[in-house]
Amino acid sequence: MRIFISLLVFLLISFQINASILDIDDKEKITNHFNAYVDNGNLPNLSILIKKNNKEIYRHAYGYADIDQQINVDQKTVYRIYSMTKPVTGVAIMQLIENGQLRLNDKVSQYIPAFKNTKVINLDFQDYVVKPKREITIRDLLTHTSGLTYSWAGEGPVNQIYRKYNIRPYYFGALDAELNKFPGNTCQFAAAAAAAPLLHNPGEKWSYGINMDILGCIVEVVSKMTFAEYLQKNIFDPLNLKSIGFSVNPNDKDSFTTLYTSGAFSRDGEVVAPSGLNQAELMFSKELRAIDTFDQSPYLTNLSQLFDGGSGLVSNIDDYSKFAEMLLNGGVLNGVRILSKASVELMAKNHLSDAILSDGAAFGLKGVGMGLTVGTIMDPGLAGTYSVKGEFFWGGAASTIFWVDRKNNVTATMMTQYMPSDKYPLREELKTLLYSSLSN
Repeated sequence: MRIFISLLVFLLISFQINASILDIDDKEKITNHFNAYVDNGNLPNLSILIKKNNKEIYRHAYGYADIDQQINVDQKTVYRIYSMTKPVTGVAIMQLIENGQLRLNDKVSQYIPAFKNTKVINLDFQDYVVKPKREITIRDLLTHTSGLTYSWAGEGPVNQIYRKYNIRPYYFGALDAELNKFPGNTCQFAAAAAAAPLLHNPGEKWSYGINMDILGCIVEVVSKMTFAEYLQKNIFDPLNLKSIGFSVNPNDKDSFTTLYTSGAFSRDGEVVAPSGLNQAELMFSKELRAIDTFDQSPYLTNLSQLFDGGSGLVSNIDDYSKFAEMLLNGGVLNGVRILSKASVELMAKNHLSDAILSDGAAFGLKGVGMGLTVGTIMDPGLAGTYSVKGEFFWGGAASTIFWVDRKNNVTATMMTQYMPSDKYPLREELKTLLYSSLSN
């Protein structure tokens, strides 16, 4: 029965969607559905921007950038996009690759010598480290198969080492945080990460981690400029993106958001793991509570020299939608080419082996693979999603999302500021409402 349902979903959504507009009823259905999240007190705000054939077909902003101050969100509102930084880093790396300055199979130690000595945790005796079977490559970083992790991604010895030595590249709710962002620059952070053991041998498993932050250092080494300068010169300025960066543009100060959470969180502002926790370290709130305010956030300054390629950018919805549109168009927007079509194609292809994918790998779903810094739909039926084969996507820790559907010429971007990102199925619901409407 499950196979039959998956096949039916695939047949329903794998055809070309010819409708290029949403009628009034369709728009109202989407609007009412997502407004309810705000009206019910689950989310502080929502902004949605959908384009088809490079034309805007739906835009909606609702709720408050700051609840206490009753500041409404609008198209200028600036959000922490956290892991939606990763595809931007992916584009920077692909630029260097297509210019002949990098190769996917290069060893990371060619650019960051400290990774020559990185060890891997002994899987049988986790108090010991051993030499990995091989070194980490650029491809491993781009696909989260290096063995690097995040401090919040578990309670094992590697995660504890990350916390002990503050191997944290991001601001994750300043008002909650006992720990703060790593104090050094981008390449000093990479060297610190190289000193910690890996979770597993490179290329053997998928494990979400600080991979793109290491890639930021590689961009600096190759380009001879800071990662922030590289992105500004080679991506943001050519695309005329005014509000995206590693800190809030002074002109956008009044448009910045407050970050919210609810429920159980640890005191250092990171997502609570399912087990192994001291209950005394937990905080709980049924109502939304601010963990990084719009007027006191560290994102309002540009003091940090750690330009974290995995989680560091802020952006308004229009800037990120333009970035997604560039990818939809095969690397070009408004006559300006950022990337070759071949590079976009390579980014969007699955790069994980069948062995890694066999248990659902990255997303716990069959039919979903991992491209270069983006997730990719391999089989919509198996994934059980209103998608098409070849669609690619990513999201951020504050519940921001985007996807690129090249078959139907659609880009969708959604922004809000709520952690954790997995509490509400926002991407699945938006996709279902959108494609069911367009296919009518």
